[in-house]
Amino acid sequence: MGQGFIQKAYGNIVMLEIPSFNKTGLVRHGFSTRIGGAGKKPYDTLNLACHVGDYPETVIHNRRAVCRALETEIEQMVTAQQVHGSVIRVVGQEHAGAGAFTYDTALPDTDGLVTNVPGLLLATFYADCVPLFIFDPVKQVIASVHAGWKGTLSGIGAEALRKMSQVFGSSPGDCLAGIAPSIGRCCYEVDEMVSGPFRRQYGWWEDVMTPCAGGKVRLDLPGANRNILVQAGIRPDNVEISQICTSCSQDILFSYRGSQGVTGRMGAFIMLRPQSATKKGE
Repeated sequence: MGQGFIQKAYGNIVMLEIPSFNKTGLVRHGFSTRIGGAGKKPYDTLNLACHVGDYPETVIHNRRAVCRALETEIEQMVTAQQVHGSVIRVVGQEHAGAGAFTYDTALPDTDGLVTNVPGLLLATFYADCVPLFIFDPVKQVIASVHAGWKGTLSGIGAEALRKMSQVFGSSPGDCLAGIAPSIGRCCYEVDEMVSGPFRRQYGWWEDVMTPCAGGKVRLDLPGANRNILVQAGIRPDNVEISQICTSCSQDILFSYRGSQGVTGRMGAFIMLRPQSATKKGE
């Protein structure tokens, strides 16, 4: 399905996983597709978001199915009310269940979650924006980060790394990162309102923009986030990127642009393995 990530089936559910994360044996994680689960058009069949108009009971059914695949319970899930900002929230066991069953109980005004608590499942949701997985296997700290164009512009990936360093002592040079499927340069055409700030903010802007008609450009959001993570100290060979465009792959992935704004959401899930599970797998 793409480079950098591997496809794995759990029953009828298909997830995408990061090889370098799996090799550590320290985390359970995955980026969902729209394959498996339950749901009717336009949310078929594995919508995982509570705020898009799908039946709540269907979303909960799908979330439980993903949790089973990751060998955890929905009560351990922590979610956020994503607002295209750059706020990173450190969460602990006291946050377990936030937003798991209803959008209203998700953590407000938050686009990134960080924890060092084993068994706590971080979950963020997508249908074109860039999902960032960050994992420090030395300090055993994880992050799930939602990077739309505004979050990318503000460097939310670097902000997550700063939070991991400030709170838990993580070194970016020790960290692994994965950039899951999002809208690609091939399909993400933007005007000066978006491209102008990127030109002013980043000296490498030419690497992630392709001129097209009418003064617009095609913007490579995954590539921009990779550059931001590398500039923040992650080694280039420690960043894995899926190379899958959501808009080009609507048979297997949800796309907000591709569906004119009415569609489901994929989920980015990551959890530090509980100690007992880690030892069992060694």
